[in-house]
Amino acid sequence: MDRQKLNELIEQGENATVEFKSAEVRAESVAREMVAFANTHGGTLLLGVEDSGALSGVTREGCEEWIANIARSNVVPALAPSTSVLEVAGKKIWVVEVSRGPHKPYQTVDGKFWIRVGSTNRQATKEELSRLFQMAGLVHFDISPVESTGLSDLEPKLLDSYWRTCYQIPYLELDAEEQLRILQNADILVPLDQGWAVSIGGLLVFGKDPQRRAPQASVVFAVYRGASLTDELIDKKTVEGTLPELVERTAALVKLFLPSPSTVEGLQRKEHEAIPQKVIREALVNAVCHRDYSIVNQRISVYLFGDRLEITSPGRLGNTLSIEKIKVGNSAPRNMFLLRHLDNLRYIDGLGRGVPMMLKIMGPNLSLEEIGELFRVTLRY
Repeated sequence: MDRQKLNELIEQGENATVEFKSAEVRAESVAREMVAFANTHGGTLLLGVEDSGALSGVTREGCEEWIANIARSNVVPALAPSTSVLEVAGKKIWVVEVSRGPHKPYQTVDGKFWIRVGSTNRQATKEELSRLFQMAGLVHFDISPVESTGLSDLEPKLLDSYWRTCYQIPYLELDAEEQLRILQNADILVPLDQGWAVSIGGLLVFGKDPQRRAPQASVVFAVYRGASLTDELIDKKTVEGTLPELVERTAALVKLFLPSPSTVEGLQRKEHEAIPQKVIREALVNAVCHRDYSIVNQRISVYLFGDRLEITSPGRLGNTLSIEKIKVGNSAPRNMFLLRHLDNLRYIDGLGRGVPMMLKIMGPNLSLEEIGELFRVTLRY
């Protein structure tokens, strides 16, 4: 941190990644800021700066050790923030930089989980806390039970096809007790109170009507005449079904509406793919496999514009991942159940090769970005 950057941070004021604290701040307040930053996107805490941006400076002796003790003793698990001090107009300003934590979720010693929302901190809701545990790989939502479900919500033909193809087991020929044992061992049926229920993953892969219980699992497909959401809407559909059906049906819609540029070679016209089907399918498989299904008010969107295809799925990358990491093949799957079963169905291999493959084919025409709690793949043509 240099003086110019410090001035820029102060000028822009408090926001999602910057917080001001006076020199008289209590240790509990500093710990709360550290936890909120670590649980969200990271951030910078400026000690010796008032809420107004005025510099009050820090006169406390041993401030660096005080900050380190807070990070070790008032935060669970302990953090290791970067600290530095700058002197501005004769006043010492301590800069505490907290990275997005690798061991989420973090909490203060009083057992409270804090997240950063805009320029303020708030305690995580049950749903937000669930996502924090998912991102840390501590909980997998895809094997959580779906209430009021049972064997009648599963399609026997899909189960039989899966076990015959992948394991050479004639599922439908087994007695009911053996079928039940297989479904329980595979996490398709999971414990719920005194009985058993279908897991969210089991419903999405083998369910008769998955969207009846999990409406967030559908795909919104739309085609626009121009390059903006405000341009004329040519067509819009809601795609439903199991995850393999979502991939197949959405890929077919994209192929139907995607332009097919052509060139003349000799006396014949030869059509070319604007975006290779291999790339489209990979992007769709990644979207349905890795999205965050605990976000129940958002669906995957597949928008085809005049110059690009946008595939947007709910949920940021997992806690240990970044866009740069997935570009070189790193993976830390959010949904282990879905990954395993889509791998067995040959939709995915779980080796992290998908994004590098798409980059190799598309080059600069492919972009990846996180937008709040969304992840977007853009394929230009």
